[in-house]
Amino acid sequence: MLDRKLARDLVQSRGLLLAIVSIMTLGIGLFVGMQSTYHSLSEAKQSYYADCRVADFWVDLKKLPLAEVDAIRRIEGIRQLQSRIQFPATVDLDNRVKPLNGLVIAMPERRQPVLNDILMVRGSYFTGRRENEVVINDKFAAANRINPGDWIHLLMNDRRQEFFVVGTAISAEFTYLLGPGALTPDPENFGVFYVPQRFAEDAYDFSGAANQLVGAVSPGTNLDRLLDEIELRLAPFGVFSATPLKDYTSNYYISNEIEQLANFATFLPSIFLAVAALVLNVLMTRLARQQRVVVGTFKAIGYSDWTLFVHFLKYGAAVGVAGSVGGSLLGMLLTQGMTAQYQTLFQFPSLHAGFFPGTHLTGLAVSLTCSILGSLYGARSMLILKPVEAMRSEPPKHAGRIFLERFPWFWNGLSAPWRAALRGMVRNRVRTAVAIFAAMTGAAILVSGLMMYEATDYFIRVQFEEIVRSDVDLSFKDVVDQAAINELRRLPGADLAEPTFSVACTLENGIRNRRSAVTGIAPGASLTSPRDEAGRPLAIPEVGLTLDRQLAEILGVGRGDLLVLRPVQGDQTPLTVPVAQICDGMFGLSCYADIRYLNKLRGEEFAASGAQLKVNPAPGEIDRLYHELKRMPTIESVNARIDMINNMRKTFVQAQLVMIFSIVLFAGIIFFGSVLNASLINLAEREREAATMGALGYTRWEIGAMFLRESMLANVIGTALGFPLGYQLVVLMTFTIDKDLIRFPVVTAPWIYIAGCVASVSFALAAHAFVQRRINTMNLLSALQVKE
Repeated sequence: MLDRKLARDLVQSRGLLLAIVSIMTLGIGLFVGMQSTYHSLSEAKQSYYADCRVADFWVDLKKLPLAEVDAIRRIEGIRQLQSRIQFPATVDLDNRVKPLNGLVIAMPERRQPVLNDILMVRGSYFTGRRENEVVINDKFAAANRINPGDWIHLLMNDRRQEFFVVGTAISAEFTYLLGPGALTPDPENFGVFYVPQRFAEDAYDFSGAANQLVGAVSPGTNLDRLLDEIELRLAPFGVFSATPLKDYTSNYYISNEIEQLANFATFLPSIFLAVAALVLNVLMTRLARQQRVVVGTFKAIGYSDWTLFVHFLKYGAAVGVAGSVGGSLLGMLLTQGMTAQYQTLFQFPSLHAGFFPGTHLTGLAVSLTCSILGSLYGARSMLILKPVEAMRSEPPKHAGRIFLERFPWFWNGLSAPWRAALRGMVRNRVRTAVAIFAAMTGAAILVSGLMMYEATDYFIRVQFEEIVRSDVDLSFKDVVDQAAINELRRLPGADLAEPTFSVACTLENGIRNRRSAVTGIAPGASLTSPRDEAGRPLAIPEVGLTLDRQLAEILGVGRGDLLVLRPVQGDQTPLTVPVAQICDGMFGLSCYADIRYLNKLRGEEFAASGAQLKVNPAPGEIDRLYHELKRMPTIESVNARIDMINNMRKTFVQAQLVMIFSIVLFAGIIFFGSVLNASLINLAEREREAATMGALGYTRWEIGAMFLRESMLANVIGTALGFPLGYQLVVLMTFTIDKDLIRFPVVTAPWIYIAGCVASVSFALAAHAFVQRRINTMNLLSALQVKE
């Protein structure tokens, strides 16, 4: 009988329940969707890494005789070691004016198990019929419409080589493929090219030598200590870097993304479930009070307290089950969308939206737990009543003066509807507090999401358009003199050319050290302009280094301190240099110096390893420039920053638009659901009061306005409190990002808070429309009758 009563109560309260179930559905949906995507990504990564036998470390060198490899292979802890040839190259495609960047990697002529292996997608591995066969990474081939059987040209070691494309492939080594200086993948402009080992040896004059070692280690090996030993032994051969898998660019990005997804899969759903539990608490308290006489009757005819307690908990459990079922369905849809989005960003051979029963069961358990917790107070409130007391109607609440009435100058200036609204809010403190909390949560989510959008735009604008202002960056195969820079300045389309000189080194301060690179820029350079903490341009001093603040903190140095600069190639004599000033960047760990000062430290009269160009914006000028750059054999790579920035904006804008739509939807459900629930409960409790006002001559719109005042005031207060909370959430999120790579700024703008206010008011008005409809259809005569 109690279960039949429960079914009737659920049907009668379906409008109120829908608001709570929608919030709970979203919370469980986010949990299931994010957790399922997390498991899908983790499984795809592990499977992909195993299939390709991804290395545990990479060691890049200038040139290492293969005879030395066996000695390194015998170091304790190394399970497998393999030498490779790897060089940057320029890609010259007939259908592209711009010279493209590529990475050439040597592979065995015949297919065999190797570390960092490739998986064929189209075509075949090397056939042995030609020496100049190449396998291209699949995304580059697809973006440039290259198919097996086509011919392409690469500029390798000052020679233009023709290659026959035998196939396209993918590799876990480049799951997240980044070109030089890029932050997002750009498969149209950067590709990986696998060539036969013998061809690479001939093309680069590397017969019997290699410039990279990749290795796998035994379980339990201290990798950092192992790499230190390898670097020490290979120091005579010019070690550029020794990179463990955790720091390898592709693995770093995907692992960081998976880790952040796991964090958000716990944090974000918790917000919605907390709101749902609190709103359900208000509903259950009202339902229990409404059924006070019914409960007393049940007790009088012999139903135990425990039976009635379980009956009310079933009400909450029904909400939890409904939220869980809806959340599971929504979670599967979210998983489909998120995995599809990740597949465009990362490249997996098989990334699909998996179904994980444990995740769905956990969602069910969490939903039931939150809904039952939200029902406890309301269920308990009826059990403490004795049957005789419970069978009487609930006595009227205390209707004394509220604290606001102690301020006559304020209270007397209010209209009667405003006084009624304020009395209703103060006398129902719990319901008002829950409404304020829900609005605060919705506003915080909205503000934090919009602030991250603003921070992304600010990051790209300042870091990539103001600190570095070049359109095209060049790097040379070897250092060049002033004559080469003068030649660049005479190129068509080049309005400005400024030399740069990069010295790869280790910066040391006692026991603290960091692998970095010092970039020398010309005095008065305008294409690279470091900024101070206030965003003002800094002039590079004639003596000393300008360190990024994050790098200075890692090394524990400040202005005026001394550092040891230990070059990793060429003359490796340690140099003691002063820290002249600190700059504030947002990407990487930058270190600058005057190019003349850096040349002097390296014993050069004038040397440049790269150049930055500002291009004439006139139509056709950049094409003329690209045409000339293709003919210059001294250039190792051409980084078109114009295209890189456009690609970043395109990638980030697409992601941000999805994010903005999502957070507006999430915040809207919280605003709408909480306001609708609170207003409908308020109306149900004060139905007789509303009918009395109608009998006194108030129109139904005026009656609705009184309830709107209450809900809107709570909404506005919660929104105002949510703004600073959202700001602090962004501050917290920036701490979860690795500051060595990106330091997202905490920036805000007036439009964010205007948008927050508009969204808050709009969703509150939309929710009130349902309440107004209920008032318009209410039977005033029936509401005025005394219920026996």
